[in-house]
Amino acid sequence: VQTQEQLQSVPDEFINFDNKTSSSRPLLHTDAHGNVYTYSLNPVTYSVFLILVLELLERFSFYGLYMTQTTFLVGSYDEEWNADLSSMEAAGLVSLSTAIAYTIPFVGGFLADAYLGDYKTILMGTALFYLPGLFLIASSTCPNWYLGMEKFNVTAYKVALLFFWPIG
Repeated sequence: VQTQEQLQSVPDEFINFDNKTSSSRPLLHTDAHGNVYTYSLNPVTYSVFLILVLELLERFSFYGLYMTQTTFLVGSYDEEWNADLSSMEAAGLVSLSTAIAYTIPFVGGFLADAYLGDYKTILMGTALFYLPGLFLIASSTCPNWYLGMEKFNVTAYKVALLFFWPIG
């Protein structure tokens, strides 16, 4: 159901009478447990737009970091400002974060389907993982900007690379 005209042909049991004149959430569904859900007209439009924007940001973040991690961690960019890892350690760390990044969507899908719902899961994931992950990566790259550190913080960088970046 996408328009008000199509809404007129929907049986009354699927109409939200509290909101019938408004187009915000006129559709109603009651599940087998008696839980009542209301939906907007053409709900896919909102979901698709939000998912595409977040996917664009996620791909930008993922590939922007993924392609430069190993060379950054071994010190190819700056001899004084790096994690001082060997190439094997750096490759292992990047591979582990990639494995986490490709397996964690199953957990997010389970949470979205079983407990939180689509919108809450997307907003929670963005607020709790994506934004702090960007902050941790930025603060490990430019420590004087916020943290006032003179030495590379390997622990903060590993937390960002292994937890916030792949999960977000």
